[in-house]
Amino acid sequence: MYFLSSQENAGSDRLMIIDSHCHIFTKQIVTNVSSRAGLADLLKLDVAYAGHCLDSRVLEHSAERNNIEICVLLPTAAPNKVRAENDRHFKMASKSPRLRSLATLHPAMHGLSDEIRRVFDLGITGFKFSSFSQRFDLVSGEVEVMLSSLEKSARDRGIRPVVVFDTFTKADIYFGAAHEHVTIPSKLAETVRRHPEINFVGSHMGGLAADFQELVHHLVPMANFYFDTSNAAHTLTRRQFVELLKIHGAYHILFGTDWPWFEHSTEIPVICSLLDKAGYDQSEQRAVFGENARKLFGF
Repeated sequence: MYFLSSQENAGSDRLMIIDSHCHIFTKQIVTNVSSRAGLADLLKLDVAYAGHCLDSRVLEHSAERNNIEICVLLPTAAPNKVRAENDRHFKMASKSPRLRSLATLHPAMHGLSDEIRRVFDLGITGFKFSSFSQRFDLVSGEVEVMLSSLEKSARDRGIRPVVVFDTFTKADIYFGAAHEHVTIPSKLAETVRRHPEINFVGSHMGGLAADFQELVHHLVPMANFYFDTSNAAHTLTRRQFVELLKIHGAYHILFGTDWPWFEHSTEIPVICSLLDKAGYDQSEQRAVFGENARKLFGF
């Protein structure tokens, strides 16, 4: 197993690991998830562990223990709380060399263009959205305006933004979200095609708890589309996960854990085993574990 090469880890050529999918939850969020009957079992979430991880210092310590060089925080917020939630995450990230934060936006927020400019001025080019919790339809006119505004502002600055979408396809069942607010593979694919100047990341290998055939049918390889591995090893079968790795290739996959629902110490060997099974060589595994994210987010 390539990742566990003690010789490499001990030397200057040590594998760089970036966890592209991390959260610092509030107690209310963890309680809300744990109260949803059957949800933790469906997604194999470690609710007990998450309940002890409400401080960014816990993530920092986990990263240090497990040789994670960078952990990427992914905020989301309601329209009237976007700037405050961005600032909360930016402040946490500023306190540790191992933490970085993306930003969030909302199609219904006031001052959308101003917030895009402010985030770019801070050197942040990535944004996270959770359509079911932020309550918007991915293929609506208001989202089209938001993404077009993001695209134009980035173009004017000569940069290429990254947009990360949560993809929990059963959010309408477990959270009572409106069906049209769920990011499903077909909507995600349509959005990616419509905005070629944005790089998109489909969390959880494109569709958490999605029908596998929908993933394969709709989410075909595209130059501006990436997956992250978070949680998916626990909802897809081993064969399905490996098939997606082979379809999309090593340079469009990002390592992510969905921390704190999953611990670094257990997720790293799980993903490494799957990369081995897919036949990824040393260079390809380096890409998945860190190089892809470093290039994509500009770290």
